[in-house]
Amino acid sequence: MVTERTFEQDTFLFEVGDPADEVFFLAQGRLSVQKKTGFHRKMQVVAILEPGAIVGEAGLLSGHIHGVSVRAIEQSHLFRLGCHELEALERTDSQLVIKLLKHLLLISSLRLEKTAERLAHVL
Repeated sequence: MVTERTFEQDTFLFEVGDPADEVFFLAQGRLSVQKKTGFHRKMQVVAILEPGAIVGEAGLLSGHIHGVSVRAIEQSHLFRLGCHELEALERTDSQLVIKLLKHLLLISSLRLEKTAERLAHVL
């Protein structure tokens, strides 16, 4: 159900505004997550992702677009799971999909918690 993808250094997995219909699991390499700053076309790195990270999880939500850009800092190997593959997996192994979604929810919750902590230090 998943496919392996390799992104060379300085290659974008996706950019702000791109349609989101897949999630990636970083197996090897490093990625930078960049957000628009509001100053012309300037971008700010908001996170560095290491192997084991999940990226683009909002891509599993219908009709979503990316709110950040993700770029390979070095050659990176990832596993990709698209919405269509997730739907097919749901038909064959719904328990696995539930476990995956619970894990994605946990990751999102931890990221939100870290963001709140950083914001509290700034304010």
